[in-house]
Amino acid sequence: MASETTVPALIPEPELAPPRRFRTFRDLLRKKIALLAIAYLAIFYACGLIAPFIAPYGLNDQQLTVETRLQPPSADHPLGTDRLGRDMLTRVLYSARTTVVFTIVIVISGGLFLGLGLGLLAGYRGGWVDTAIMRTGEVLSGMPTLILMLAITASFRGRINSWSFWLEDHTFLGDDSKTLVKFTIISLATVPFAWLGSSRIVRSQVLAIREQAYVTAAESLGATTPRILIRHVLPGVMPLFLVGLSSGMAGIAGAEVALSYLGLGIDEPAASFGNLIGDVNGTRFFEQYPYLLVAGAGPVILFLFSWNLLGDALVDVFDRRQNSHR
Repeated sequence: MASETTVPALIPEPELAPPRRFRTFRDLLRKKIALLAIAYLAIFYACGLIAPFIAPYGLNDQQLTVETRLQPPSADHPLGTDRLGRDMLTRVLYSARTTVVFTIVIVISGGLFLGLGLGLLAGYRGGWVDTAIMRTGEVLSGMPTLILMLAITASFRGRINSWSFWLEDHTFLGDDSKTLVKFTIISLATVPFAWLGSSRIVRSQVLAIREQAYVTAAESLGATTPRILIRHVLPGVMPLFLVGLSSGMAGIAGAEVALSYLGLGIDEPAASFGNLIGDVNGTRFFEQYPYLLVAGAGPVILFLFSWNLLGDALVDVFDRRQNSHR
């Protein structure tokens, strides 16, 4: 009797699970609060980056007449006009550009280069390197941040004009020289304090990850320190680093707004939310022209609030994923 050949049953292949980073992003988008925060931040950054192209008027187009000064919102000026007859919507868009550029510069320099880099180095190397980095951070964190930033910016106040005039005469910057000099000074005053929180988070994660078997195996195989940090340590550090970074973004943006409000940051004729709020400071403006205060303070308050909401949502998502793997 001929042997019967059996045909193996076709077993459907299991669906491949999406990568972990995509699952985390999907879980984040399922939170309505996080989705609203991401949407607002995306609109804010987009408006800031393309402000010169979408602004209805020039930044300092003035109309010094009784009819155009302190005009309430209208079809021609959706957010009204200020005391010099300038369109408030235009100035809000350019203020958003200042906040966008400032946060990007500080995040790249203070968050990525210093915070992530020093945290990785301190946690992996340990010893006197860890001690030196962490003690320096403790000294800086023990100082009153805003007061020290005010002192740094105020000490350079007398040199701003001379540096601005030199750049104006010897470069193509022209009238933007003073704004560039002030922007550089407040950035340098903020960077020393922007890496403290993120470096601590990264260091604590690296201390746990460097004891894992796959890191020990990479070291025994002769892998170089940069390769170990980039290929094996960094992926495990990034989730909590992003949480800390998003939570600190509100403080970074708030520092520029506070310095500009106090007159030590971005000054006229450049636009910043700090000087927009300072222009309408006082009971008279609040009672007679409340729309100016709403136009100047509303967008940046929502910006700071959105970053805090996004940070809280990231904490919930990562905590839930860690608990599910235990």
